Amino acid sequence: MREALLLLSIVSCVSISSSAQASTDSSFPFMAWDYVDETTILKSMHEAGITSVAFVPAKMLDACQRFSLKCIVFDERLSGTLWSKPFDGDRFQKNFAAVVKEVGNHPALYGYHVKDEPPESDFTELAKAVAEVKRLAPGKWPYINLFPGNGDSYDKYLDHFVEVVHPTALSYDRYSIIGDVGSGELDPAFWTNLAQVRAAAQRHHLPFWNILLSSPHWRYRDLTEADIRLQVWASLAYGVSGISYYKFISKELPILNADDLGNWRGGPLNQFEEKTPTWDWVRDIDRQIQHIAPVFLRLRSDDVYHLGDVPPGNHAASDNSLVRSLPAGDFVVGDFSADGTRYVLIVNKSLKRSVHCAPEFRTKPKAVRYVSPRTGEIKPYPAPFYWLAPGQGVLLELVPN
Repeated sequence: MREALLLLSIVSCVSISSSAQASTDSSFPFMAWDYVDETTILKSMHEAGITSVAFVPAKMLDACQRFSLKCIVFDERLSGTLWSKPFDGDRFQKNFAAVVKEVGNHPALYGYHVKDEPPESDFTELAKAVAEVKRLAPGKWPYINLFPGNGDSYDKYLDHFVEVVHPTALSYDRYSIIGDVGSGELDPAFWTNLAQVRAAAQRHHLPFWNILLSSPHWRYRDLTEADIRLQVWASLAYGVSGISYYKFISKELPILNADDLGNWRGGPLNQFEEKTPTWDWVRDIDRQIQHIAPVFLRLRSDDVYHLGDVPPGNHAASDNSLVRSLPAGDFVVGDFSADGTRYVLIVNKSLKRSVHCAPEFRTKPKAVRYVSPRTGEIKPYPAPFYWLAPGQGVLLELVPN
């Protein structure tokens, strides 16, 4: 699969704020992971709350600018024509100056496609491309998306990638929408992979992006609205810096000699490029996140833990966790901080049950306020009455004593 950034200014732990975002400084970055060479598709993406697109040819940059979209440029002179072929760093270096001369000053330019899901054998060649982008196009993203994985070997893969390639961000994909519709949970690998990439991002002081499933194919089951909500809110709980949707259009990718998998379906746009119910779900969750973005983008991710079922590679609440317990249910909680104030982002992990969200804090705050995902207002938290829909999250500010 050809799945897939921000150049953040980070000091110690991973921060959500960015020095070069895919939209404005107060917007959370949402990327449509798809190749686009039609203006009507860009319009549909913009209307759904997308802030950047991967990928476009150079001729589409003006249209991207009209719809306030930042874009990763795809050019076969840099990336080659086959996704599965070993990466050629010398070819990239030879051709990059010419590509920069053609598009490098365009205001819609976000970065350059380098490679998707590289094996470790490509790392040395990828390092040549990243160094060339840093030299001739500082501030632009040399876009590389990584394989999913788990265990010690995956930690080594991530560390080796950073040590050899020197990327500006980590991006990976893990699709965990399996089983029957309404089964109530994601594949546990979703949580394990999130934890490992977050840990690598913190070890190396890099931002990280998660690519989510928005168009089923192969064995993946058809989506529900809760699937979209949970993938997005859970990623935020782990402190993700940007989110991509794979794919936006339910048909084969017309670059890199990508195969038609035969059963693309249910994406925001169907195979005829018409809006589907998933488009509405993506638009709605993007609106929710943009309403909390002015607060969320300022936060530093301090910890993430699970209440209820604890997936492999993750941990339960500890003596340092801001939330001690929640009523019956399965939750993931992210602890955050900014300017001496602590925040928690609580997510209902169930895909079929609404749950009462009345957290018991380890240290009782003076007051609790929530950032409304509907309006962006910061208001007193109505703890006795607040419920979370399947996959829904809420961001709470803990007012110190």
